[in-house]
Amino acid sequence: MSPSRRSLAVTLLATVLGAVFVYASLDKIAEPLAFARIVYHYRVIGPNALVGPLPANLLAVTLPWVEIVSGLALIVGAWRREAAALAALLLVAFIGAVAWALLHGIDIENCGCFSVSGTGRGAGLKLLAQDLGLLAMAIAVAVAPEKAKKDSR
Repeated sequence: MSPSRRSLAVTLLATVLGAVFVYASLDKIAEPLAFARIVYHYRVIGPNALVGPLPANLLAVTLPWVEIVSGLALIVGAWRREAAALAALLLVAFIGAVAWALLHGIDIENCGCFSVSGTGRGAGLKLLAQDLGLLAMAIAVAVAPEKAKKDSR
C-alpha cells in the first residue's frame, strides 16, 4: 500500500473510531446518574461493602469526558496516536469489565456503551467481539507511522 493510501486509511480509521467514542460519550455526559447505576451493575469498582460508591461515581462522571476528548482528538488529528492509545486502553478496560460480568454471571441488560436509558445493548459475547474490533482499529491507528512533514525551507 502506498504511503498516501496508508495515510488515508489511518485517517479514515481514526475518524470512524473517534466518531464512535464521541457518540458513546454523549448520553453518559447528559445522564451521569443513570450511567452511574450502569457502572454499579458491573460490580467491578463498587459500590460494595469494601468500597463505597465514590469510585464508581467518579468513573461515571469522568469516563464520558475522557471518551469525548479522545474521540475529538482522533477526528481532528491532534495527538492522534496518543488518542488512539488512550482509546485502546479504554477498550481493554471495557472488555475486562464485560468479561468480568460474564464470568461472574452478572446479567447486564444495558452495557452503557451508547445509551443509558432503556435496555440498550446487553453485555455478552457479541459486545466483546465488537469491542475487540474497535480495539484492533485503535491499535492500528496508534502504531501507524506519523505523516512525514514537508520541509518548509
